[in-house]
Amino acid sequence: MISLDPSILPQSTFACGPTQGHPHLRQTPLYQTQYERSHRAADMSTDGLYKKATLACKKLLSIPDDYTVLFYPGGATPAMDAVLWNLTKGTLSGLGFGAFSNRWGRVLAARVPDIINEVRFTSPGEIFPKEKPNYNASLVILTPNETSCGVQIPDDYLLEAWQSRGEDTLIAWDITSCAGGRDLPKGTYDVLLFGLQKCFGTPGGTSVLALSPKAVARAREVKKGRTIPYTLDLEHALEKAAIFQTVNTPNTTAIWLFYQACEWMLKNGGLPAMDKLCRAHADYLFDWAQKTDFIKPFVAEERFRSYTTPTFQLTDPRLTDSAINNALASTGKPNLQDGIKRFPTEPINTLRIACFPFIDINGTDEYKKLTAAIDEIVRQLRKE
Repeated sequence: MISLDPSILPQSTFACGPTQGHPHLRQTPLYQTQYERSHRAADMSTDGLYKKATLACKKLLSIPDDYTVLFYPGGATPAMDAVLWNLTKGTLSGLGFGAFSNRWGRVLAARVPDIINEVRFTSPGEIFPKEKPNYNASLVILTPNETSCGVQIPDDYLLEAWQSRGEDTLIAWDITSCAGGRDLPKGTYDVLLFGLQKCFGTPGGTSVLALSPKAVARAREVKKGRTIPYTLDLEHALEKAAIFQTVNTPNTTAIWLFYQACEWMLKNGGLPAMDKLCRAHADYLFDWAQKTDFIKPFVAEERFRSYTTPTFQLTDPRLTDSAINNALASTGKPNLQDGIKRFPTEPINTLRIACFPFIDINGTDEYKKLTAAIDEIVRQLRKE
C-alpha cells in the first residue's frame, strides 16, 4: 500500500481532457454561465455571448477575418466527420500517427462514400509516417499535436504542406490538443477544428470549426453531388454562424467558459504567452525525466515532441503505469482520480502528463509537486 504525505500532493488535474479549468473560473457559480438563456435571444447570439466568443477566438488564434467560425455540437470527432463529408471531393490525404489522427483518416473516412483514401499512416515501430501526404488531394487532414502519444507535426512540415498544396486542395487541421497552447504558423490552413476541453479547460462536448471562403465554397459544391446526413450538413450551420447563431441548442456553459478563457489569455500575453507557459511546463518535465533513472521521453527526437501532452516511457521493468496511477488515485483527491494515464491504444508503461496553460498559470510549482509524488511512489514501489 502506497502512502503519500498530503502536503506534497498537487491541487491541479493533469489528465489530458477534460482537464484543469482556470482557477478563477472554477469558482464561478453555475447560474452566471448563462446556461438558462435561449440561444436565439439577441443578447446571447447576434449581440451577445456567441458573437463575443467568436470574435475572441478569432483574435486569440489569429484566424483570418474572412473565415467563418461556428460552434459545433459534440467534441472534435463529430467535427472531423463533418469536415470529411462536406469537404472531400475525391481524393483524401493526410497523416495518421496516433489514436485521433487514425480515427479521422481511417475509421471516419471509411464511412464516407466515394473517397479515394491516400492518408499516410505509421508502420509498426514508427512514431511518424515516413511518406508525405499527396498535397494535390482534394482534402489533406493534419493533426499538429496528437493527444494520444505526445507526437507533434513540426512547424516546417505544416508550412511545407501549405506551400505545396494543389490549386484545388484544402488543408484541414485538428488542433484539439494544442488550440490555445501552441503558437502555430498563421494562415496556413483552410479549416481548423478543435474541442474545447483541453487548453481552454471547459467541459467536453463542444467544438469549434473555422472555414475559409474556399472551404465554404467546397461545402456547397460537394453537397450537389453527395447526400450528407442532416446533423453533419454544414450549409445551414454556416448560414447561422454568419449572424453569430447556432443551428442546435448549444452547451452555453462551455461556450461561456471558452469565452472567459480566451479573454484571460488575451489579457495575459495572448497565444505567444500561452505557448511559452506550456513549454515551461513541458521543459520542467523533460528536465526531471532526464535526472531520473526510471523514465524517459517516449518521443526521442525533440522536434516531434508535443509540449501540450508530453508522453513518457517507464524504463524500470519493476514499474508499471497502472501502479503509479493507482497510487495517485488511492490518495482520494478528486484531481488525481484520472491520474496521468496512457491512452488505451498506446504502449504499456507510458504516462501522459497534460501541460495546458491552466494547470499552473504561475509557472511549474504544481508540476514540482506532481513529480515529487511520482518520485515517492516509485521509491515505495521499488521497496515492495
